[in-house]
Amino acid sequence: MTIDATLQEDLSRYLQNIRVYLDNASKALDDGEPQKAGEFLWGGMAAAFKALAAHRGIRLRSHRDIWDYARAAAKELDAEALFVAFRDANSLHSNFYEAGLTKEDVLLLSEGIRQAIQHLLGLLPPDTTVQLASR
Repeated sequence: MTIDATLQEDLSRYLQNIRVYLDNASKALDDGEPQKAGEFLWGGMAAAFKALAAHRGIRLRSHRDIWDYARAAAKELDAEALFVAFRDANSLHSNFYEAGLTKEDVLLLSEGIRQAIQHLLGLLPPDTTVQLASR
């Protein structure tokens, strides 16, 4: 599949952002900042779905677009765990403002989110993906 140059640039940026977000999530957890860590995990998950969409020639512009695409992609791929991880990441996004979850809560959710991101990246051609550090 050939995608236009703008979407290709978006895809590259999303892939770079995923690595940065996940690295920053790990650092925030190490620093005892679960709200920041959760927001970075949300960013990584959103960027992973945006990367998959860009690879498929689709541009996601809003939170609603990402939500709808995540639901549809999980259904299409028969991978409900992807949408569950997306919802978990969304709850961490909300936690950034509400600050109710502990470091342990965020750690508990982070593994499924990281696995979902790896799953999504595995759907992209090997030459487009980045190596992510494991946590």
